[in-house]
Amino acid sequence: MRPVASFDRPVLATERLRLRRPEMRDVAAIVRIVGQRDVAVRLSRVPHPYGAADARFFLDAVVPGEWCWAITLAGDDALIGVVGLTPGAEPGAAELGYWLSPDHWGRGFMTEAARCILSYGVETLRLTTITSGYFADNAASGRVLEKIGFVESGRAMRPCLARGHDVASVEMHLPPGTMA
Repeated sequence: MRPVASFDRPVLATERLRLRRPEMRDVAAIVRIVGQRDVAVRLSRVPHPYGAADARFFLDAVVPGEWCWAITLAGDDALIGVVGLTPGAEPGAAELGYWLSPDHWGRGFMTEAARCILSYGVETLRLTTITSGYFADNAASGRVLEKIGFVESGRAMRPCLARGHDVASVEMHLPPGTMA
């Protein structure tokens, strides 16, 4: 992974959302959301149970090395999810990742946030290769990726810390020249 040295994330906005840098004041919200088994089992790098020390590690060690934003509703600064791009091994490459509070599932918020981040990644960061993936038993995540222009590029087994074993996943990529 290529580190993103002291990346200063701008605040981004969509019609319904505000995307800002995740901060220590978000620890309780992160634990409340990611600590839910229904969320953790949909993510590769998240253990279950998930506590405050895990959230602080995420904020201290993961966020500084990734283009990562807290998702909040416009007019309300409370974190409801996270969306980000993890730099790839090659220049211009990144992997899209995200999670959202189950209280906000099914409303199009993740599609809106991910589309905003992709736009920023392509236009500002000049990313040329963006990949993502989802566990095969999480069809809703697959629909988010399809809505923003991703296409399937293969199948693989990915580790899932919360489940304690590898899980079948669908690998996706954003075709060159595609902007959702």
